[in-house]
Parts: sequence; structure tokens; C-alpha cells
Amino acid sequence: MIRVGLVDFDTSHVVAFTQRWNHVGCSEDQWIEGAKVVAGCPGVSYLSPERVPGFTEDLRGYGVEIVDRPEDLIGQIDAVCIESVDGSVHLERAVPFLEAGLPTFVDKPFTCSLAHAKEIAALAEKHGAALFSSSSLRFGREVIALHEDSEENGPVIGADAYSPASLHPRNPGLFHYGVHGVETLFAIM
Repeated sequence: MIRVGLVDFDTSHVVAFTQRWNHVGCSEDQWIEGAKVVAGCPGVSYLSPERVPGFTEDLRGYGVEIVDRPEDLIGQIDAVCIESVDGSVHLERAVPFLEAGLPTFVDKPFTCSLAHAKEIAALAEKHGAALFSSSSLRFGREVIALHEDSEENGPVIGADAYSPASLHPRNPGLFHYGVHGVETLFAIM
């Protein structure tokens, strides 16, 4: 069983991921086998601080141990998910886990700068840590079906993709929610 840690609780993703991995609060067809969220750090949110206390209580109710600092997770987990909605803090949050060689998922947006993205990737390579980031829309059933049916329907030669794209100064441009449409387009093409 892979022991997963979560960092930053200002997104509903921490609840949704925990429900699926820990088999609580969702239907059995949504369960994911082989991993369990065992601990997490609520962190500080600059975008949605009002969401952190409720999600923290949700995770406590699912049996997740709550720690004060992200670094406190090291030694208790086999992999980590960096979940802050604020992409500008992802480098800071990822550093201790990458330096420890832990597989690290950085939720969207990966970062809000090319320099931070390069630094995160370099740290992962240097310490042999698996690294992944994505919008969940990349794995939408409709996107997967397009690829599965490509022999019958032919290759995709053009596409329009859209998604909500609200703006926030800490995640400028498409980094905030526009990334969902961009990810969908990349997956389709």
C-alpha cells in the first residue's frame, strides 16, 4: 500500500482524492486501489483561506493524520500531492519532497513561472524523484474515447477546447483555471 501525503487544503481535490484512495464518502466504482492518504498538512492559503478549516475537518474525519509543517510528512509517506490552488507556492512546497526523492504530484497549475517549472524538474531529476502534474480533464472519458476510437474515426486534425477561465492575480493568465482547456487541447492533439 502506497502511503500518500497531501500538502495544502484549499481545494476540494484533497477531499475527492482522499475519498477515492481511502474508500470513504464515494461510490465503489470511484475507488482507487493500492494507495491511501495517511497524513496531510493544511498549509497557508493566499487564494482560499476560508476553505482550509472545513477540508481539514473532512480529512480528520477520514482518519488522515494532520501535521503542522509539510516537512513533518517525510518518513510517514511514500508519495506526496502538492494541492495548493496557488501555483506560485508550488516550488516552495515541492522542494523538501523532491530532495527526499519522493514521487511528487503537483496539482494544476504546475507553477506560474518557467523558472520555477525548470527548478522543480531539475530537483526531481537530481534526486531521482518521479514528478507529475496535470489537469484531470486530460483523463476525461471523452478524451480517452477519442483516442480509443482513432482507428475507426481517424486522427484528430483540429480541435476547439474550452473551459472556465476565471482570473486571479496570483495565478495570472491561463494558469488559474484556463489550464483545464489547455490540458484538454494538448491531450486531444
